[in-house]
Amino acid sequence: MDPTRPPIGCPCVAKTQPSRSTSRKEKHSQSEEAEAGPATASVFSDILCAVDGTRASEAGVRMAASLAGPTGHLTLLAVTAAAGEEPHAVAVISPSRAKQVLERTERIARAAGVPASTVVDPGAPPVDVILERSSDHDLLAIGAPASSRLGGMIIGSLSASLGGTLIGGVAAVALSRFTVPMLVVRHTAPSSLQGARILLATDGEEDSDLLVELTGRLAQSQGASVTLVHALEGEAEGSPRHVQAQVRALRDLVPVTGEPRIEPGKVWDVIVKAIEAEQPALIAMGSRRLSGLRALGSVSRRAVHDAPCSVLVVPPR
Repeated sequence: MDPTRPPIGCPCVAKTQPSRSTSRKEKHSQSEEAEAGPATASVFSDILCAVDGTRASEAGVRMAASLAGPTGHLTLLAVTAAAGEEPHAVAVISPSRAKQVLERTERIARAAGVPASTVVDPGAPPVDVILERSSDHDLLAIGAPASSRLGGMIIGSLSASLGGTLIGGVAAVALSRFTVPMLVVRHTAPSSLQGARILLATDGEEDSDLLVELTGRLAQSQGASVTLVHALEGEAEGSPRHVQAQVRALRDLVPVTGEPRIEPGKVWDVIVKAIEAEQPALIAMGSRRLSGLRALGSVSRRAVHDAPCSVLVVPPR
């Protein structure tokens, strides 16, 4: 994938940061660090970061840079959502504002030693632009919404229909249509998952095996620990057989795993209880991409809006 490819149906500005040559001494130092540290190859090396100048979207760039590492690449995307014909076209984010946002986030990537390119796309609505561009990347990183779950859904749908660029609102709409893993980052999130704790919420179905494997590899690459949580909602007491298989698979991938939390109760209630006990930096979970009124009962949507930490949501297979 060429991160500086022509945009989707509209003109844009793209700029790629040149790669920095590495001396023999630096290579030797990096080699020693790789051997000494627990981290392995990045799970997400090609990441699209949708940015709008909010603290949450900048926190998303910091975490994305940490996940990609110096061998990865970030594409920083600002959607201006211009409407109307020149010379009377109006953008929700002005070109000058978009340039400032991209320059600031590019400095964040550069400080982390991660190559980055910047793109300004005047297309609308923003959610369409972001989701279509994200399909060419390993991960979509986006700022978390600041509003409540119901309010976020209403504002998000409205902002998308009007061509708004509130990234939090875009996140709400994207949950019903995204095709690659989506990282929704709180503005209070740590800049790295190194040594952090991840909470893995699984429904215990075979379709969630991919989620378990992905989370395990992510934790392994970041030197993080993982605790699996599963709600026995409507199930017989005891641990479902497949959940136990997932626990074993996770332990094969991650050196440090907490005791699994397999408890009776409604899914969100069990997850909230686990969050309070584990204080994770990230929750990883799957999504069924529900939309409309059905989305009101979506656990992943509730996590994106109400969880106190960042959320990694994985689309169905």
